[in-house]
Amino acid sequence: MPFRKATLFAILLASPLLGSAQNTLSLEDVAKVRMVHKRYEETWLRGDADGVRALFTDDSVLLPPHAGKPWLGHKGLNDFWFPPNAPPTKITKLVVTLEGIGGDGQLAYTWGTDEVAWDITQDGKVTSAAHTGRFLNVLKKQPNGDWKISHHMWDDAIPKP
Repeated sequence: MPFRKATLFAILLASPLLGSAQNTLSLEDVAKVRMVHKRYEETWLRGDADGVRALFTDDSVLLPPHAGKPWLGHKGLNDFWFPPNAPPTKITKLVVTLEGIGGDGQLAYTWGTDEVAWDITQDGKVTSAAHTGRFLNVLKKQPNGDWKISHHMWDDAIPKP
């Protein structure tokens, strides 16, 4: 499975759709795209579910790791990240490191690494977990000039034996 995701990632980066637009984002758009990722970190760390959702387009697609099913739109965000009966979860660390940004002024893509840690409280017991991984985001420019994430794909690092 890691080979297939790595291959897809390489194809996307080399494709004419994304590759040819690699350096045509304005400096202003690059700064706005970077800010989306900064806000992504901040809203998760604040536990602001509405703030997280506001960073995504209404027709967004989450593509979780390990060949998980796609989660579509804000309903998908809610069902995957914010289910109503889930135990309280607090993100304690989120570091998103951008390694690449490209696009054409209407569509942008970013990729890089992430480190995330969280605590889950259930029946008075706190369980901590963490992982590092890689991500690929596609963002769409909105009519007001803001950028929002339309597609978010990530994977965890493969554990060492």
